[in-house]
Amino acid sequence: MSSAQTGAVRKKITKTLSADKGRYSGLGCSKILGNRKRMDISGKRAVRIKRVPARTFFRKTTPIRHSIYGRKPEERRKPGTKPYLEPKIMARHNEVTLYGQVSSPPLLLRESSQDPDSRLCRVLSSFTVIRGIRDFGAKDQRMRLDELVVMSGNEKIMDFMKEWQPGDIVSLRGTLVTNDYNKTCNCAECGHTQIYRGYSAYVYPIYVRLVAQGYTPEQGLADLRRNAEVSNRITVIGKACGKPAFHRHERSGTPISSYIIDIERKYRVKEDLDSNRHDFPAVKSYGTIAENDYLAIEEGGMVFVDGQLQVRNYIRKFICEECGAEIEKLDNVTEIVPYSTEYLTGCHSMADITAIREQAKEQQEFEATQEIFAGRLYAEEDADRGGNQWD
Repeated sequence: MSSAQTGAVRKKITKTLSADKGRYSGLGCSKILGNRKRMDISGKRAVRIKRVPARTFFRKTTPIRHSIYGRKPEERRKPGTKPYLEPKIMARHNEVTLYGQVSSPPLLLRESSQDPDSRLCRVLSSFTVIRGIRDFGAKDQRMRLDELVVMSGNEKIMDFMKEWQPGDIVSLRGTLVTNDYNKTCNCAECGHTQIYRGYSAYVYPIYVRLVAQGYTPEQGLADLRRNAEVSNRITVIGKACGKPAFHRHERSGTPISSYIIDIERKYRVKEDLDSNRHDFPAVKSYGTIAENDYLAIEEGGMVFVDGQLQVRNYIRKFICEECGAEIEKLDNVTEIVPYSTEYLTGCHSMADITAIREQAKEQQEFEATQEIFAGRLYAEEDADRGGNQWD
């Protein structure tokens, strides 16, 4: 090839590269993309190149300016506004840590209650723990004992649990599981047996370890006091099923909030139905935490709760379906008592809570000032009337 022909080929390649510069920026000038032929400088060879999308090279060379975590600019959350997107998959966290004393012999549940050699289905045991020493907002900060239910259908865990004896000290880690089932109550007037919907909660162990054996109740209590910080601990992430109910204690005036959270299970409970993938424990908060919960939590809001478990007895009242008399039934409930609550998506922030409290405080001060001035005005009017009558 003559020098003139070589120069013509070089000009042709340069012209093609200049035309494609806008679409294929970031590429070397030795390549021409598309269904064109690439020739060397001598013009002796021609190679067909596979077409490559231009965006493939832009991703390597140019940052995506119009996307942050997969969102468009108009979808970004503005500061101070309520969250606009709910997570497609709910965060799953449900962890219970217990350090306690076995309070009664384990109950072995078999396929046939009449055949002692039938297959073992579940092992249930009562477990005494002590509440932590951290402040959770209540007036009474004394250490209290709670008797929790521990139940498992796992073969390895059952083989370990059925050897427990009263007085043994056991450390375990697991999850809180809730179930709804039917309970009964009897009418004292007509003897009618009435069915009502009940709620139960137990700890499903994932890991268990025998710490000591044969402790007396006094020795066990002393050991629980030494390990109070880890004796009763639960952390969960859940979605509030409704706005918290708020009231004050009748005698002490302590603020109390209560609500139900929806927790998606991370572990499969073998003895439960496959369709049951959610747990709905009750949460009961006290003091400042209760006030914050009432102001911050909305229906569907996600919360992270770090707290303890408590078992509380209370009186439930029903109306007899037959005679209309009032029925009182002693019932119990297992609740989560928060040490702290973090408000995630769908909840108001602490800045919003502070603003609401400041606004309420200003309103109270304004109303108090109005009452003071109104009282003085009435007193002056009464004095003027009295003086006129005396004159």
